[in-house]
Amino acid sequence: MSNLVLEELVLSTSNRPRLLKSEIELCWIQRTDLEFGDSGGKEEKWKDGSIAVTSHRLLWLKPEGGTGSGGEGGEVSRNSSLPLSALKDYKGVNSFFKKTPRFFLKVWRSDSGKVASAAEAKAASSGKALLELDTLSLAFRGASGSYDTFEKNLKLALAREEWRKEQMTKEMTVGESYESVRGRGGGPTTQVGASAAGIGGIMRKQREDNLKADKSIDVAFKDLSALMDKAREMVGLSSKLKEALQENTRKADDTDKEDKGIEKFLLSLGITSPVTKSTAGSMFHQQLAQQLADFLTAPLKKSHGAIALVDVYCIFNRARGIELVSPEDLIEAANLFPRMGINMHLREFESGTLAIQSSEHSDEALYEKLQGMTRGPGGNIVGIGPDDVAAGLDIPFILAREYLFMAEGNQMLCRDDGPDGLRFYDNFFKEVQL
Repeated sequence: MSNLVLEELVLSTSNRPRLLKSEIELCWIQRTDLEFGDSGGKEEKWKDGSIAVTSHRLLWLKPEGGTGSGGEGGEVSRNSSLPLSALKDYKGVNSFFKKTPRFFLKVWRSDSGKVASAAEAKAASSGKALLELDTLSLAFRGASGSYDTFEKNLKLALAREEWRKEQMTKEMTVGESYESVRGRGGGPTTQVGASAAGIGGIMRKQREDNLKADKSIDVAFKDLSALMDKAREMVGLSSKLKEALQENTRKADDTDKEDKGIEKFLLSLGITSPVTKSTAGSMFHQQLAQQLADFLTAPLKKSHGAIALVDVYCIFNRARGIELVSPEDLIEAANLFPRMGINMHLREFESGTLAIQSSEHSDEALYEKLQGMTRGPGGNIVGIGPDDVAAGLDIPFILAREYLFMAEGNQMLCRDDGPDGLRFYDNFFKEVQL
């Protein structure tokens, strides 16, 4: 029989797993081995990786800089995932007489070894389909509490069955609820009544949807423990809001600055599964650095490759919701960028101002832009200040000021501190030959 073939795990540019829609991370555990088959992993073993339990899957990351392979099979390990819907049963072994705690997972699979889909696993569990069962073992060789953490979060994810809720959402017809779908047998589906027809029905349905959305927000924020239960609905609501705002932006080119500011604020909201110390454990700063890098990819492009750290702190925490991160943790995560091969770094200017800068940022290209701003219509020489640079490049005032001082220090600009305040001009003195 062929070995179990796990699904490929797609990673972001920062090597962080890309989560499914509404998927939430529950915990991360380091130094975990995957052992395939009933023979204790002798046929094939993937060593020393990191495993995560999410609301939908088990995620396994191979160790950095290594293959993670072992056993007689010797196959090179790869970043993989296992849908929780494919699990039939599991058993944990953690006793005083066992050196390494283990979890044994019974997984539904096809003849070719591929993990069964949610529909196939459901059919096999009810006896309506013939599938094979394979065993996947997890050996925890890290911290002493790894086994208990994994067991607690796996039970939580299996009890919630978030993947079933998404499937029921797809199966719902107009006017149905989760309860009606769950209890629906082979009878006819709910039909749309006369009250739902026509313009009046559409407007009535819109009001009901708005009331339901408001209620979801109220319930979620009254009790923090309900946030996870409402996460799927909140993510769907925020996605619809973003789509509506983006469509409005495309259609209305004359939107005033205030409306654009509101749209920019709302579109920056929402990290579905923020990294926390409780879920990431000892991997917190590494995971935080990866999530921060993914989050800053788009903002860095819009801000010419650099964002002041104080602004990063504000927009990142705003997107994280209630899971705020401290300034110290943010700096420590940013300092990990070069070591982790992320295309960003933390830069400190001469004044002490900190900023996160893309590695693609070029000071020379920036100086050319600043020199271009010192030439007005017809080639007239004009002076520029930090406010002009901030408005012209759409960057914060604090960075505009730092860029001007940098250009002056590199003899690209020269200053004039006169009655009109501090102004900078193109430095033509360097071209004068005496």
